[in-house]
Amino acid sequence: MPSDAPRHDPLSRRSGRAAHLAGGNLLRSLTEVIDAVPGGINLGQGVCDLDPPAPLVAGAVDAVRGAGGERQTYTPYRGLPGLREVLARRLTEFHGLAVDPAGLCITLGSSGGLFAAAAALLEPGDEVVLFEPFYSYHRSALLLLGLVPVPVPLRGARFELDLDALRGALGPRTRALILNTPANPTGKVLDARELAAIGALLAGSGVLVLTDEVYDHMVFDGRRHVAPATVPGLAERCLTIGSFSKTFSATGWRVGYVAGPPATIDAIGTVCDQIHVCAPRPLQRGVERALRELPATFYRDLAAGYERRRDRFCAALAAAGFRFEPPAGAYYVLADYRDVLGDLDPHPAALALIERARVNAVPGHVFHARPEGVRSLRFHFAVDDERLDEACRRIRALRST
Repeated sequence: MPSDAPRHDPLSRRSGRAAHLAGGNLLRSLTEVIDAVPGGINLGQGVCDLDPPAPLVAGAVDAVRGAGGERQTYTPYRGLPGLREVLARRLTEFHGLAVDPAGLCITLGSSGGLFAAAAALLEPGDEVVLFEPFYSYHRSALLLLGLVPVPVPLRGARFELDLDALRGALGPRTRALILNTPANPTGKVLDARELAAIGALLAGSGVLVLTDEVYDHMVFDGRRHVAPATVPGLAERCLTIGSFSKTFSATGWRVGYVAGPPATIDAIGTVCDQIHVCAPRPLQRGVERALRELPATFYRDLAAGYERRRDRFCAALAAAGFRFEPPAGAYYVLADYRDVLGDLDPHPAALALIERARVNAVPGHVFHARPEGVRSLRFHFAVDDERLDEACRRIRALRST
């Protein structure tokens, strides 16, 4: 190489697609902050720190030990046939989805499923609509794939669907829409009427609908989860994406799924094969065992338990002076903190909460495309009763500090 040739450090290069990640991840960095605080309680990153059901653990342990001749080998990239069979039956029984086991792909969590589906079916430059406040990982994944997120704000304190805003966001480059119900971070549950209205608006278009339904068993106050793929106008354009992380309190296991027409699922499966080959075999076996053995009462008790946690936690937030809409589902509360912590930006507000109460939350601006003026924190209440009660005590005490 000539001595006057420009010198480049190949390890210093960065992909433009990942530029939005350069500032780090506040969910994880604030977890590190609260973990360093003696007695700190993390209500930020939604780790779902509860005990998993016994059949889930037993199934995975037996698989690791080789019970029944189990080997520690790859699974088909679509996932173990036994898991897909019992999952198809569960989706039919609980949500009325007519799913063929061949129309299921087991993925590395719902995030891995959405990423693989978008990579398999969309092109760089395509526009993807998502409702705002949105789950931040949805937007990040779209940007990593060179897609263009188009946020549509939900309306008012109750996060109401704005059909006119949705209509205005649809354009010639719109190729997909993400529906997250029950939603992170708002707890909004899209009902059959709202989903039908979205379906009518998309009628005649080529817009793909990608769902995120990981909180499908966490709906409150007599509501029920409506799977978008069961709604006329959405069924023919919908891929159902879910996981077992929250239902079985196993967020670290990363076992999810995508459901849809077998030919489409095969295209997604081939992308999964390139990304991660397959989801971990023992963990698939654990989920399979749980789906086979847990009774319907497990899921009813799960929702009732989270509803009780919600009520206790929301009562503490209200007593401290936070303003919020109680969530209809999932296990998050998105709360305006100005009357408690002052008119701070969200990140300083989260740090102030840690300092004053030794409780962590997620700065609300990460759920918006434009952070200016956002004054909210997202709390989760997926912790055991002892820690939740202590968190509530500390939050109530903010009123007098």
